[in-house]
Amino acid sequence: MTTTLDKYGRILIPKRLRELLGITPQTQLVITEEGNKIIIEPVSEENPYEEKDGMIVFVGELEVEYESLVEQERKRRDEQMLGL
Repeated sequence: MTTTLDKYGRILIPKRLRELLGITPQTQLVITEEGNKIIIEPVSEENPYEEKDGMIVFVGELEVEYESLVEQERKRRDEQMLGL
């Protein structure tokens, strides 16, 4: 992909890349240089996954309440079993 620097020194990150990387207007970016390359990376939060006993497990924060998800799933299964 090619983009152009505007007169204020800004570049536009294409929408497809912003969506792919989860970059929003509030996302902090780290800019580094390596040789003749400019590298722009989103500041990543702590990795929400860890390896435990040879398995990858999620250890991050859920964006919704866990209890409500469990209750919704129980209700769905009950309705499925009862044929509702």
